[in-house]
Amino acid sequence: MTFGALRGRRAAGRRLAAAVLALTGTTALAFTSVPTATATATGTTTTTATGAVAGVSAPAAASTTYVDCSRPTAGDGSQTSPFNSIGQANARTYAPGDTLAFASGTTCTGTLAPKGSGTASAPITLTSYGTGALPVIDGNGAADAVLLSNQDHWRVGNLKLTNPAATLARRTGLRITATDGRAHRGFDIGHLVIDRVAGQTDKTSPTTEDFVQSAGIVTGASGTNSTLHDVHVHHNQISNTGGGGLKIRVGAMAVKGSGVLIEHNIIKDVGGDGIIASYADAPMIQYNNASGVGNGVYPFSGGNFAGIWVLGDHNPTIQKNAVYGITRMSVADSQAFDCDWGNTGTCTIQYNFSRDNIGGFFLDCDGCGTIGGAKQIIRFNISENDCRMSSVSAGRSALHMYNNVFYCTDRKLDITLPDESVVENNIWVGTSDSRLPTAPGVQWLWNVFQGVPRPTANGITGDPRFVNPGTGGDSLDSADGYKLRSTSPALNNGSVISGNGGRDYWANPVSATTKPHRGAYNGPGL
Repeated sequence: MTFGALRGRRAAGRRLAAAVLALTGTTALAFTSVPTATATATGTTTTTATGAVAGVSAPAAASTTYVDCSRPTAGDGSQTSPFNSIGQANARTYAPGDTLAFASGTTCTGTLAPKGSGTASAPITLTSYGTGALPVIDGNGAADAVLLSNQDHWRVGNLKLTNPAATLARRTGLRITATDGRAHRGFDIGHLVIDRVAGQTDKTSPTTEDFVQSAGIVTGASGTNSTLHDVHVHHNQISNTGGGGLKIRVGAMAVKGSGVLIEHNIIKDVGGDGIIASYADAPMIQYNNASGVGNGVYPFSGGNFAGIWVLGDHNPTIQKNAVYGITRMSVADSQAFDCDWGNTGTCTIQYNFSRDNIGGFFLDCDGCGTIGGAKQIIRFNISENDCRMSSVSAGRSALHMYNNVFYCTDRKLDITLPDESVVENNIWVGTSDSRLPTAPGVQWLWNVFQGVPRPTANGITGDPRFVNPGTGGDSLDSADGYKLRSTSPALNNGSVISGNGGRDYWANPVSATTKPHRGAYNGPGL
């Protein structure tokens, strides 16, 4: 999947949310809305200033501004007399600790672009108040439904964002951008529902950049030395958004952003990439659930896309995600996971579940742009009926792929690996007409092969004795069928690998000195 400088790349809701939250074994706290009974009102002094609206005052510190777009008349922003338009909300500059709250069960139309910055200890909060359905911010076809530009320390949540239009264009639900050559930080984006954003779905010229800048949530850093830091995107539900779900860019090749954590999001039927993190130092993408990527109301229409991928990052990690049901084939991609070009250090893909993705499980695209040469670690993943891996030979990434399960019984395996690859302790289940690569730089060590012929004399052939294979569902914990029976020939005879992460797919310990099982399971035989 290629870009040229990053160019050229809620029924189900509740059930999936519960499934994703269950993955951690804990219950996540909801993003807090304004408690109506305890909120304080804002003063009503009238001032007029350049770009301001008459009747709108600058609030005292740590105040709450209320907006109820169902009110027939414009108020002063107090709880008893709330603003009734986005224009009023945009005219006020918010101070550290302030809250901008929209009435539940209402819809406001236009682009919300509130001014001001918070601090690390006193962020500004954008949220809901009252009871009922989430308040809706409807961009009505504008470039963005919500925009934060060159600002710091905002918490955004408990809103529904939409931005439909009759034609596709560069368009988002939420955009956060840095363009002034400075570092901006402190963004907590959680518990949003984003649905129907008519972003561009064609990645080919001349709409490449419009596609890059379209998704449910887009962050961007452009201009020399502009960066974003401490970006936490979590517990959002995103669907039917042209261009993709989450596109989190925080810097550039020369200067990277940091503190990127993307977790517990549900991405469904988006017309482009599911999740991408780019130009970040050590970004973490975890506990996300992505399905039907490429589909939806605004389906992908040209070029390439993937489920979850990283580009131009240093030491990125993709872990504990479920990606499944990618049914739309792009030009060459449509994989579940991708270590793309420009990554340095180590690109780690671990503890993930993928199923039935038409483009396959993994893409090595280090050779698709600026070569970064990151080492690629792929370990303790389960891939069911993906059947494909791809590698662009121009890259320099070396692959170490170990203790995974690759299960493909309905068609031939189509596997291309980087020129330098070590493939060990995996379990491969495939068809007899499949062939695995045997290039000089590819080492096959301590694997198990069922159905598919082993590519070298190393490894064992036969039934690995899974508990119930081929029964994966739509969450991480749906893969229990790939645990091993007590009669498995893969028990306790794998290769010892140093720096192996210390746990298997199910969090069973993996020793650095004792032989592990082959495959993704290292618990007792069942």
